[in-house]
Amino acid sequence: MKIRGDTWSGALESTLRFLATEKDHSVNTQMTNRLLLEAFARWAVAKNLVSPASVTSEHLYEYLEKEKERGLAPSSLKASIVALRHFFSYLRQEGLISVDVSQDLELPKVGLRIPRILSEKDVLQLLSIDLPETEEGVRNRAIVEMLYGAGLRASELVDLRLTSFLPEEQLLRVFGKGRKERVVPLGCAAIHALEEYLRSGRPRLVGTRRCDFLFLKRGGRPLSRFSVNQLLLQMARKAGLRHGIHPHLLRHSFATHLLHRGADLRSLQLLLGHADLATTQIYTHVEIDRLREVHRRFHPRGK
Repeated sequence: MKIRGDTWSGALESTLRFLATEKDHSVNTQMTNRLLLEAFARWAVAKNLVSPASVTSEHLYEYLEKEKERGLAPSSLKASIVALRHFFSYLRQEGLISVDVSQDLELPKVGLRIPRILSEKDVLQLLSIDLPETEEGVRNRAIVEMLYGAGLRASELVDLRLTSFLPEEQLLRVFGKGRKERVVPLGCAAIHALEEYLRSGRPRLVGTRRCDFLFLKRGGRPLSRFSVNQLLLQMARKAGLRHGIHPHLLRHSFATHLLHRGADLRSLQLLLGHADLATTQIYTHVEIDRLREVHRRFHPRGK
């Protein structure tokens, strides 16, 4: 979306190009930054701030207070502040403004959000449903096995290529956030489902089209994240799972089940592709909740 006034448009586009190339931000992060910075620019233009150089720290506090009053969650407010910091830091670095007015902005404390997971029984129920022996049915089974078996993000799944699967090594090469590469082992069930899809599903879906993406829809076009979400919802309904199922729920379940069965945090971090171990540690809180319930149920003085 173009912001009224060439000064704002130029500053936004330059910043976003810099973040995409030099900071290696993921596509999702790029989209988020664009939406947040465009929202701020619209507000600034409405306040007759003709360029980023017109913005003061007081303006930033006023804007963020307005967003807070609008009911913005602390996590969303934090994302806005991070985007504004990137924006004004870049403009100062390039000499387009004399002072970085965002440098004193403090990030709000975001409460720990414990991820929802499926039980191992629920996952088995999802993986055990009868699917039609069609190319789509074979593909869908492979998708669910890969999401749970490798802990993939939806964006990582739809970005897989034919060369991502290393059958001899039984590994999957994955590009995660910031195009960071990791290699994930695949279990027997995931390998079997994937090989079946490559043998009998994908050739029919690709037809005469040339496409190196791994997971396709009919006509040889790559699957979108929306399509993956939709097919998961349909499979969950068929499995009798009432709560909404989405790819990240399977990723959370993958991590929690591994931890529950004895995996260490460092290995889990590598499997999930987390840059920071602190991100992985959220799963220890899920495990603590389980241990608390075990204590409550079985200790003689637990109730």
